[in-house]
Amino acid sequence: MQKEVSVARCDTYDSETVKQALGEVLRPVGGLDFVKPGMKVAVKINMVTGKNPDTAVTTNPVLVAELCRMLTEKGARVIVGDSPGGPFRAPLLKGMYRNSGLQITEDAGAVLNEDVSVADAAFTDAVSMKTFTYTSWIDKADCIINFCKLKSHGMMNMTAAVKNMFGVIPGVTKPEYHMRFPDHAAFANMLVDIQEYFRPVLHIVDAVDCMEGNGPTAGTPRHMGLLLASRKPYDLDLVCAHLIGLDVKDVPTLQAAVKRGLSAGDYSEVKTYITGVDPEGYVIPDFRRADSKLDITFISFGPAQRLVTGITRTLLSTQPKVNKKECIGCRKCYEVCPAKAITMKNKKPKIDRSKCIRCFCCQEFCPAGAMKASHGGFLRRGR
Repeated sequence: MQKEVSVARCDTYDSETVKQALGEVLRPVGGLDFVKPGMKVAVKINMVTGKNPDTAVTTNPVLVAELCRMLTEKGARVIVGDSPGGPFRAPLLKGMYRNSGLQITEDAGAVLNEDVSVADAAFTDAVSMKTFTYTSWIDKADCIINFCKLKSHGMMNMTAAVKNMFGVIPGVTKPEYHMRFPDHAAFANMLVDIQEYFRPVLHIVDAVDCMEGNGPTAGTPRHMGLLLASRKPYDLDLVCAHLIGLDVKDVPTLQAAVKRGLSAGDYSEVKTYITGVDPEGYVIPDFRRADSKLDITFISFGPAQRLVTGITRTLLSTQPKVNKKECIGCRKCYEVCPAKAITMKNKKPKIDRSKCIRCFCCQEFCPAGAMKASHGGFLRRGR
């Protein structure tokens, strides 16, 4: 497998700029040479809740359409899809494709997936998830291209190549997996398990306009002007993390990959095989996370220190918190909470901290952006 991480400049989503940038970013990683006439290719995008492309929530449709055009010109049959949050139903998918501007991929010769059937998988080599249910449209393809978006994330700090593959899990089933793996390390290993089971042949990152702040759905677009590509998702994510001021210790999926021997342990190891544009000129050191995390450690680890550490981490840990002024009372957070930690009081959500598993489903799928990732405990008032 080629180990290069390719980086190309892409200043805008103008079709000509996109066409040139995609060609440049794919060339160092073998281009699309794996495509043979008649091959079926699945392009797994990031659609989440199907928002307008200008919000930087989704993989930009102009990029997806150009990739589909390149694939169909090589004789491939292309299907584009994702399983966003909520019920995995064809009418809802059609609406989300429309809202995301993805109809233009059909003009490029692709088909937008409307198959909502599911299948069961067994993965004996998994660390967290030995069995799982997934969206079976992906089985129609001979190979998968993972086309993700670089964004901040409440639970994993960053979503890029590895996190994007969680979209193969049916929307209504996603909360169940948060309950199965409430610990962040276990959840991160579950995401790596999915990556290792499906093994996309190519990973591309839309980092033209990223999302910072209250990501992955209610943050703010932040221009970076890059496309990235690699055959190795973990090293690709390590470069993405560096671009937004993070490193391995900040991203649980990278920690899991390093422990499993799947990734370099530090950006300094990866930068020796970065090709194309030097990413150093594009690093955004003040890129806003969903919320900063504090690392509370003590030199001595006796019983008293462990007790204090546990209490302090609980008090300072990042938790979801509702901004009642922004809340529209839609009950979406109540509906998606896998731990049933949210009740509605006076048409506003109230979080039971004793039940909350900090999965940030409420924050991710809040249509008004009223649910925030925030330090909990007594440092910030409110629930």
